[in-house]
Amino acid sequence: MAEKTRDYTDKRRFDETPEPAATFSGNVDVTSARPGESFMIHQHHATRLHFDLRLEMFNGDTPVLASWAVPKNLPLTKGKPHLAVHVEDHPFDYGQFSGTIPAGNYGAGEVRIFDSGTYEVLEQEPGKLTFRLHGKRFDGEWHMILPQKMSDKDEWLVFFRKSYRPEAEAPPELKPMMATLEREAFDDDNWVFEPKWDGVRALAVCERETMLVSRNQKNMTASYPELHRLHERLVALDAIVDGEVVALHRGRPSFEKLQSRINLQNQAQVAQAMKSIPVSFIVFDVLYMDGRRLVNEPVERRRELLEEIVVPNGRIQVSQAVVGEGRVLSEAAKAQNLEGIVAKRMGSPYRVGKRTREWLKIKVTYDADIVIGGWSPGEGTRSSSFGALLAGVFDDEGLRFIGAVGTGFTDRSLKELLPRLKELESDKCPFIDDPTGLPPSRFGKALRNARWCEPRQVAIVEFRELTSGLRLRAPSFKGLRTDKAPEECTLEALIEAAGRDPR
Repeated sequence: MAEKTRDYTDKRRFDETPEPAATFSGNVDVTSARPGESFMIHQHHATRLHFDLRLEMFNGDTPVLASWAVPKNLPLTKGKPHLAVHVEDHPFDYGQFSGTIPAGNYGAGEVRIFDSGTYEVLEQEPGKLTFRLHGKRFDGEWHMILPQKMSDKDEWLVFFRKSYRPEAEAPPELKPMMATLEREAFDDDNWVFEPKWDGVRALAVCERETMLVSRNQKNMTASYPELHRLHERLVALDAIVDGEVVALHRGRPSFEKLQSRINLQNQAQVAQAMKSIPVSFIVFDVLYMDGRRLVNEPVERRRELLEEIVVPNGRIQVSQAVVGEGRVLSEAAKAQNLEGIVAKRMGSPYRVGKRTREWLKIKVTYDADIVIGGWSPGEGTRSSSFGALLAGVFDDEGLRFIGAVGTGFTDRSLKELLPRLKELESDKCPFIDDPTGLPPSRFGKALRNARWCEPRQVAIVEFRELTSGLRLRAPSFKGLRTDKAPEECTLEALIEAAGRDPR
């Protein structure tokens, strides 16, 4: 076996790193040293993600952690060994270390405890080590060998032998829990409050890869390549987490910027958009972890687990939360031009695919999903595009006109929308009552020379009020929706979005 050129202390500057100092020198021979009882595995986000297996052994009378860097973690499939590079022994106290190794230091990056527990050696001889782990995540037997041709670099192979873990539970259906609109913010120590993020809702299924699933169960992973490795930022064997894909602009989510990413399918265009409009994933719940369903756990326990398993970086963050102080958070959301807040009742489970009053959304402004039934020609600086979108929602009789949306557009959205509208252009008015017969003063020039289109395109708009005449007051375009069918845009949903029945 090759001698290591430097030991633990040689590689570290303890006036800069929070790692514990060593009280021993040299490294044990793992094939003959007296084994201890404890083990731990660190998840180490250094230059590259890897895992560190550490087995307690004795250097004389001093317990140390014999350590291997295992890039792919311990295997869980027979016949597929993983590389395990034997590195310097670590102090026994290192088993409790979790934190940040500062930049410029050896192993700089985030370190988290992936698993810990007790272990027993089943076989120990030159070039061979077999052990049984009794951990929270790993419960089984593994066999390690040091092939002669790999001995110069102390590169071992670790094989999976047997698992004692219980069978994994079936994951929940991939349908997010939804919140009910509440008019006013409130304070209550029985509720936890979070910001409402203005993005695209997604469940992230994290195993050996990451899959992003929309609220209507569509796979949207290909649209956001920078989120493909979210699973590597979770301290878990597997997990399903709930969150929001957001594009930040000046520190706050911008649905307008995100809109440019949502409809992209061409991979070259997606790659280009990544450079100018990068996205992040804001996580606020966990439904499944390490083969166990968590939907029946109370929201506060799920929150604790979420904060334990997420290693944040520029691509993934855990949503902030406060207990009891909904009014303060709502005012902060208003000051920062956020969409609003979400309140979650303490003790409540995760209701898969349900909308309940255990989750409440309190908005600073309102938004709604509408169907585009036509448009008005543009004038002046918008003469080459359109002036306003003619919006509607469905009720029992058909598509009901609810107003004209003439603001909120960027040059890009104007350019991209017009071809879509012309593609669906029709001679037939799709609304129950032709809105061009309404008094001109009501909508100015918006209905002059109106053009109609088939009601197949859904948009999201922000507005201040739904009037008694079922018209949107001060609506502003936020973007198109590709994850919702026009038939889902109903008058009932609009009334709910406005927070009250205006009739």
